[in-house]
Amino acid sequence: MEKLFETEEDLFDISARIKSIDENYKIYFNGETRRFELHHSKTKPTFQLVFPFDRLDKRALDYTLESAIKNRELILEKIEKRNAETRKENERKLFEKIMNQIEI
Repeated sequence: MEKLFETEEDLFDISARIKSIDENYKIYFNGETRRFELHHSKTKPTFQLVFPFDRLDKRALDYTLESAIKNRELILEKIEKRNAETRKENERKLFEKIMNQIEI
């Protein structure tokens, strides 16, 4: 069972600054994973992301800004572009593999 502890105050006021991005954001410290998590109280499920940092600092603020709900269209666009590039690269590799087998 995960133990979540809401982080409302921290040394650099990162929690408050993240709340200024979206008032429904909440930061929790997960006692089991020993990681900070971002949750959005108006969505179900509330979980948004795990911060890839061991402490709350400006990186967490930047990470939140980059992945904010209001940026979801831009994020989805980036994902689709990367998926298309990966698909094209995989097709190229497969074609080369087939051509190498034919030449043998």
